[in-house]
Amino acid sequence: MTIQELNSRLDSILKDVPDKEFDKICLMEDLCGITREMLATHPEKELTEAAANSAVKGARRRAAGYPLQYILGSWEFYGRRFKVGDGVLIPRPDTETLIDETVSRLGKDFHGGILDLCSGSGCIAVTLAKELEESSVYAVELSSEAFPYLVENVRANGADVKLLKGDVMNGSLLENFRISGSAQDEDGEYLDIGCIVSNPPYLTDKEMDKLQKEVTFEPELALYGGSDGLKFYRVIACLWKELLAKDGLMIFETGTEQAEDVKKILSDSGFTDIFTANDATGGVRVVGGYLKDQ
Repeated sequence: MTIQELNSRLDSILKDVPDKEFDKICLMEDLCGITREMLATHPEKELTEAAANSAVKGARRRAAGYPLQYILGSWEFYGRRFKVGDGVLIPRPDTETLIDETVSRLGKDFHGGILDLCSGSGCIAVTLAKELEESSVYAVELSSEAFPYLVENVRANGADVKLLKGDVMNGSLLENFRISGSAQDEDGEYLDIGCIVSNPPYLTDKEMDKLQKEVTFEPELALYGGSDGLKFYRVIACLWKELLAKDGLMIFETGTEQAEDVKKILSDSGFTDIFTANDATGGVRVVGGYLKDQ
């Protein structure tokens, strides 16, 4: 099969996919090593049977609704590649707003602790560790399916991130962040955490019932935030603030209709100077605040 013949074959298979041209080019580049330039200048070049079959198989899976990112096995986030697949949430451009706002508010010279809750693929934790090189980053993830991706992405990106497998809804997990006490202070003190960041599950019952087909392949554990989508915000704001240093920052990604609810949750939990930030579409995507007193 030539490059041109493969191109025509993929056009036919992907004809009903909304972003078929983009998906086709991604499949050809990632699975066959065929660039746009090669398609334009060497359409007659013969492909190996294995390469052609790989692209055709990938296109058929994509036409059936399977996520492109899972087919390719990795996806870009904030200029870095992250391994993804079944069982882990796919990094999205919306979440880059959370990175931008966190880095802007902490500053490049921030040298305290950052805790990423519901870390998933590790795209947030890894990115913050690379962008804020003086910080100490910790990541918590519960899913046995997602955790291996977190481990691999930390390693592949050369990020200094400390990992913990556990449930952020379980208060006993906080003890993992306690420094051993001395003879005078048996309980010890918590690590110096200056920022808690999270993109928690936040979809509601209604939203889960109306998921796009591609999203149904992603793990429910990373999507569903309780009947009103706010379960994780309530627990994290109330429970995990115990780790925050004075003036510490708690910052969330949210659904575009949840900003007012999350602002109230933070306020009720003792946070002040509450703020929001918009994503590229103009929707409110980030809500955060500062803990002045404990």
